[in-house]
Amino acid sequence: MANSSLPCLVFEYGDERQTKLYGASDGAYRPCEISPLLSKRNWVTAQGWVLAWDPETSATFLWDPQDPVDGRVALPPFTQAPRAGSGCVLSGDPTGPNGCTVVVVEPYGNTVLWYCHTGSAAPEWVKYEYDLGGSWAVLGKYREWNKRDISHLAPYNGKFYYPIGTNKYGVLEFSPEPVLSTVKTKGVKLTYPPSGEKCVNSSCFLLDLDGELHMVWIFFGELGMHTVADVAAYKMGFAGSRCVRVDSIGDRAILASSTYSFVGWCSASKFGLEPNSVYWVSWNAKRLHVYDIGTNTEEVHECEGVAELSRLPFWLVPVHRP
Repeated sequence: MANSSLPCLVFEYGDERQTKLYGASDGAYRPCEISPLLSKRNWVTAQGWVLAWDPETSATFLWDPQDPVDGRVALPPFTQAPRAGSGCVLSGDPTGPNGCTVVVVEPYGNTVLWYCHTGSAAPEWVKYEYDLGGSWAVLGKYREWNKRDISHLAPYNGKFYYPIGTNKYGVLEFSPEPVLSTVKTKGVKLTYPPSGEKCVNSSCFLLDLDGELHMVWIFFGELGMHTVADVAAYKMGFAGSRCVRVDSIGDRAILASSTYSFVGWCSASKFGLEPNSVYWVSWNAKRLHVYDIGTNTEEVHECEGVAELSRLPFWLVPVHRP
């Protein structure tokens, strides 16, 4: 795939219509000719690699969107596909001398993750069931116990982090078995737009931005999450340091989907995107929002024909290489 096609949104219809790719740099629609997207089940990662599972053979591998045929890393086969809505994260570069840890986190309501150490002598998928406690949901006489689960998992410095609250984060690391712990921070100070516009809803994403852990918040002016009121990026601080809102992420573009399971980034100038920006796909209006972090300005692009999609659009981003 040529650089001009990446990053792109993938539109899948689930019927006889052909899968389409929407280029973020030029707004052009292209027919999808990437074989793993057409014949496999796929889970994207923040580093650009995509986890694929073959429903006919159970073959499982990572593939590079810029070289989907030859740029593959074989993995042990999953006996059955991960649940729909699962998220996939990598601890590092799977092509490196020591490999990496691949983690598949089952979606909301499940307390199961799978992991595989690609650099081990005999890699295999291991199922791990965790218990983070939970809380009672009470409505009149109705009571239901809701288990806490892991979501928004982001790799950083060989570990994985996920938000528990604005001042507490979970940490998942492997030695080589999984170990769960928590770490505190002084929290994200939610800064609203200078205009004083009221924000009544929000969405957040945790990501490793070129070696620094960041949290990105998108604030909305109404419950329907149609109107973006502000976007804020925070450099995370632990061990007593405070999270700091940044007004520039430099020559980078953050790309987020509305599934909460993916957020990535790439060089803006190299791939024809707006620098210091966030590209975000709304889950209900099916629009692509391009938000400039420095000027607090927004462009909205309508995406054609997305009302009939079988799943929400998702990003393919260039693979990050050391």
